[in-house]
Amino acid sequence: MDINKILEYQTLDSELFKIEKSLREDINKKTATQMQNNAKLAQERSYKLNDMAKNLEKEYENLKSQFDIQKNKMNEIFNKDVDSLSLEDVDKLNKLKDKLSANLTTLERNFSKIAENMNNLLADFNKTRKAFQMAKEEYSKAKANFDKTQNELNPKKAEIEKKLASLEKGIDKDIIEAYKKRRVENIFPVVVALAGNCCGGCRTELSLANISTLKEKGVLTCEHCHRIVYLK
Repeated sequence: MDINKILEYQTLDSELFKIEKSLREDINKKTATQMQNNAKLAQERSYKLNDMAKNLEKEYENLKSQFDIQKNKMNEIFNKDVDSLSLEDVDKLNKLKDKLSANLTTLERNFSKIAENMNNLLADFNKTRKAFQMAKEEYSKAKANFDKTQNELNPKKAEIEKKLASLEKGIDKDIIEAYKKRRVENIFPVVVALAGNCCGGCRTELSLANISTLKEKGVLTCEHCHRIVYLK
């Protein structure tokens, strides 16, 4: 097998690999991804805060209803003509008044707690909204910068891919398929020379049987890293 053809293919492909790697590791791309995640988290947080606010609203309405009931009962006591009541009834009325007064005090404390929770929710919501807006703006900037870089590299990338497609026609089908399979996994270089008795990629020592096969066929797939090993 003419190993030079696949080596020529790989030499050209190394340029494409560098472009792909630079795009994959581009800081603007990473920033855009991070800001997109931040915006999503902020949005999810706002939904949660909204549900919490609804629950507080229900709690407030329930307390208000209880407060109105207790207050009406207290008004009924104040409107009674105590002169027409017996001492025993007056005593019962005073005890009821004390109980209602204690209930109203407890309800007022609960109202204060709800008000405090509402204020905390509002502050959290405003903070979350600002975080979402900032993430959205930073995402737009980073994406625009990455798109610019990508558009600048795309013509070169397309040119290389065209040349690779042309070179591929002259390479053994099994070899190019094995090459592409490794390449998809971002293993590079895919084709390496035998280094002593070891794979030139992962440096794993090949068995004597594998070396024998390599000498016979000219190429061999490393059992460890799956690169294509050739004999110089």
